Amino acid sequence: MQRCAQLTVTVLNIVLGLFYSLVGLVKVYPALSPEVHNEMKSSFPGHAEVSPLNLVGVNLEPDTYMFAIGATELCLGILLIIGPSAIKLLSNIILLVIMVGAIHAHVAQKDGKMVPAIIAFVLLGFRLMFATSFPSYALVDEEEKKKK
Repeated sequence: MQRCAQLTVTVLNIVLGLFYSLVGLVKVYPALSPEVHNEMKSSFPGHAEVSPLNLVGVNLEPDTYMFAIGATELCLGILLIIGPSAIKLLSNIILLVIMVGAIHAHVAQKDGKMVPAIIAFVLLGFRLMFATSFPSYALVDEEEKKKK
């Protein structure tokens, strides 16, 4: 069972890492996919309006907000693939928080584009569940296991 969970976490690390790296890269580097970038850019003014950050007095410009989210997703996506286990766990949790914000933004805007965010949230939840079900795997790297 532990081997199956390890394989599941590894596959989810790669799939989610590639997904977030690509989505983040498209948000920060428009030349990669101008059409997708422009579609995302058109939805971020609404996201910035309904952002929970507004409740604490942080009002970001939509372009800044999109860049910050994109850069964060890009970095955390890369860390999901190549980071040590504890960093992968932290990346997972931060991405879950970002997805809660994304789902909130789509629901508040009633734009009907929340399905990808919900799917990503569920996959991140599964990854977190499997990674923490076996703490010896979740918090200890393979090299550290070999030392024991």
